[in-house]
Amino acid sequence: MKKEYFNIPNLMGYFRILLIPVFLYFYFRGETQTDYRIAIGALALSCLTDFFDGKIARKFNMVTDWGKMLDPIADKLTQGSLAIALLWRYPAMVWFLGVFLCKEIYMSLMGMYLIRKGYEIHGAQFFGKVCTAVVDGVMIILVLMPDLPLLKVNLLIVAAICVMLVTVCRYFRFHYQILKNRKPEKIKVPVGWLLLALAAYILTGAVVPYIRQPEVSREYQQNFHTEDFYSDKPSCDRAAILEDNGEALEERIRAISQAEESLIMSTFDFRSDTAGMQMIAALKDAAGRGVQVKILVDGFNSWLRMAGNPYFYALASQENVEIKVYNPVNLLTPWKAMSRMHDKYLIADEKMYILGGRNTFNYFLGSQKSHKNYDRDMLVYNTSAENASETGNTSETEKHASEEAQSSVYQVTDYFNEIWKLDLCTRWQEGKWISHIPGVIRADAELEKLYAEMKKEHPDWFEETDYTGMTAEVNKITLLSNPTGLYSKEPYVFYGLTQLAARAKEEVWIHTPYIMCNEMMYQAFADICGTGIPVTLMTNSVENNGNPFGSVDYALNKEKILDTGLHVLEYEGGVSYHGKSMIIDDDIAIVGSFNMDMKSVYQDTELMLVANSRELNAQLREHLESYQQDAREASLDIREVENLFNRELPFKKRLQRRIIRILDPYLRFLL
Repeated sequence: MKKEYFNIPNLMGYFRILLIPVFLYFYFRGETQTDYRIAIGALALSCLTDFFDGKIARKFNMVTDWGKMLDPIADKLTQGSLAIALLWRYPAMVWFLGVFLCKEIYMSLMGMYLIRKGYEIHGAQFFGKVCTAVVDGVMIILVLMPDLPLLKVNLLIVAAICVMLVTVCRYFRFHYQILKNRKPEKIKVPVGWLLLALAAYILTGAVVPYIRQPEVSREYQQNFHTEDFYSDKPSCDRAAILEDNGEALEERIRAISQAEESLIMSTFDFRSDTAGMQMIAALKDAAGRGVQVKILVDGFNSWLRMAGNPYFYALASQENVEIKVYNPVNLLTPWKAMSRMHDKYLIADEKMYILGGRNTFNYFLGSQKSHKNYDRDMLVYNTSAENASETGNTSETEKHASEEAQSSVYQVTDYFNEIWKLDLCTRWQEGKWISHIPGVIRADAELEKLYAEMKKEHPDWFEETDYTGMTAEVNKITLLSNPTGLYSKEPYVFYGLTQLAARAKEEVWIHTPYIMCNEMMYQAFADICGTGIPVTLMTNSVENNGNPFGSVDYALNKEKILDTGLHVLEYEGGVSYHGKSMIIDDDIAIVGSFNMDMKSVYQDTELMLVANSRELNAQLREHLESYQQDAREASLDIREVENLFNRELPFKKRLQRRIIRILDPYLRFLL
């Protein structure tokens, strides 16, 4: 009896079980590279013993009934320990672990039932072995590659979950056939046709609703008056241009750290890199102080960047934090897919706000030495809020003041509330249960530590500043916005910008990362240039453009753009330029999120701040001129299209451009 329990294969099984706490201890501890290597070593040793114990048992006739039970027990315990360890790092593993446990419970109960009823058990089926291989493979990859991008991690976890669910369904049918005394039959599934039908369904649904591009309604045109954007008297708002990425992060952290009542943040893309983590830590600290924090994120990028991310879960689990996503991704409703929220702003206590084109991650915020894009924001300071706090008046008093005297902060706040209340905006990760996930607990502690380090390393970020001194006098600020619903929108922002440009008396400057026009847009530019006012437009050159769709489309359609009469400059500064701005004469400065492409014109929510201020206009003009010094005059060159596929370029880039060139004439209205 003892010999059966303690032969070499069974001892190897015991050894695998004993390796589990060793692996878990060093994986959870993970303070040094040595700890992590020991954890990996324990896992590797477990895999080796699992590989050899069966071979030894069969070769030396050491197969025992106890060994047949011990081996799968050791397998499941190892798998479970891996899943629990990964749960510490990846919250999405909670769903993986739940499906895994349900699958194993079902298999165990059904196995015992079949044995009790006297049915012959044939062991694991082929699809069951495939499932085990996939599950083990995914977990081993996640352990061995801790720096794998979160999107790839989530896709691997989802793939493993899908395989487990399919396997359970296959086993359910297999067991049903055994219980009905039928011979198990193979299922023939036309996988290729199903995938093709799914792809056609998604593509058709995503394209068809946006083919029609509506005109601006007569009602909107009648209610739009360019004189409403001007005033002869200074307003209660003062403003400044935030040009430097480092300054843009600093002012955001300062605004968040000094907020006392409320914070509103809307962003297209929010990531947990260096700058993103600093923003998350600051927002979390504000919520801990009792500040009410509302965050609105685009549904597509929230799925790419936030789903399964423990740092965002740690933020969402705070008592005073609400996070919503605009138009969440849903493969069952592809006709909603192309409508995205492109707004980027931060409002603090209705005293000040920052609005512009910057997303919330390293490319746009902070002084990191990694890849970056050039963009800009407008910081607006509401002086009446300071006066109200000194006199004891509330912001409600100002809200009932005349529209002319009101701060523009209420325009942005009202716009936010309009979107926030839409049915297509859904609560992200509602429920405080996520705060108990081990990975979220760890992330919460890291954020606390990060915020303390920020205060120590950058004390100036948390100091009060003289907003009056750093900002310029503004006569009036007006918010231009697109409709907030889904599908093709009336081009409110483009119409407003071109109407203001048509009023110009001296000159118009336009800066845009991309320019992708339809006939309506070409005609609008031609009409403005037809007034005789010089109109300069700067965009990225083909090679400087970070957007491959914008780059190829510009090369293919440059002649049409130049035929409008626009004076086009191509920026070649080496860093992709993302500034979305305009100046009109010497008294209008415009900054926001709007690109001169059909996606911004018809599909996305977009915002542009129009400021009537000579001082701010001069400030913005100086910044635009600095970029134009690194730009060249656009000219037609037939070789430019050929150069898109220059053999000196990487093969992947050339292939990407060739595919885009083929699709561009048919899908450019979506890109």
